Amino acid sequence: MTRTTAFAVAVLLLASALGYWGVSAYRKAQQQKAVSALVGDASRRLETALALETEASAASSQQTVGKLDEQAQEVDRHVMELHDMSRGPNPALISAADDYLLTVRQILRQHAASHRYRLQVAASETALREHMGAAGRRSGAWIDEAVRMKDRMERNYFDYRVSAEALQRLLAAYPESRKKMVAQLGMPLLADEAVEDARRRAAATLKRVTASVDQARQLAAVH
Repeated sequence: MTRTTAFAVAVLLLASALGYWGVSAYRKAQQQKAVSALVGDASRRLETALALETEASAASSQQTVGKLDEQAQEVDRHVMELHDMSRGPNPALISAADDYLLTVRQILRQHAASHRYRLQVAASETALREHMGAAGRRSGAWIDEAVRMKDRMERNYFDYRVSAEALQRLLAAYPESRKKMVAQLGMPLLADEAVEDARRRAAATLKRVTASVDQARQLAAVH
């Protein structure tokens, strides 16, 4: 009876251990599946956003800003969904996914912001150039308006420059975030090369806008 009891207890413990292992493995697989879906979707949204035309017309550019905002909002929802999984069986996976999703979300936010501010810079710069070019006689009121328009352009340019530089820093940080995520999931994500191309385009655009603003400053030099 003692042997039989001991054997029965051993079998029961083994079955319990196997059951626990099975449940744990199932939960881990389900968590990995859910995280993969969130991360994969965020990667595709980032790829779509970075591929949007940067030299669009004013009307389509406004639409582009809206699309970028939508992409950022969707990834923000992914972040909240991920946080609901924070007590799952694989904390390392959650940590890497959190870093990746937050990086992508911030890239999308700054991409939308820099695009929006760039449009504002272009509009205020155009208005200033037209005002300076339409001067018949430089009255006091005309000079005051020129100063106000130049100040508006400078504020818009400052906002644009800050967001454009932040975007470049985030794009430069993407490879490290992607590396940690791939180490956990081994799934294909937006390649570093595509993100680096976007960073170079953002830098070139900032340089071009800065040069144009500098020209407008010289034009608006009121004596």
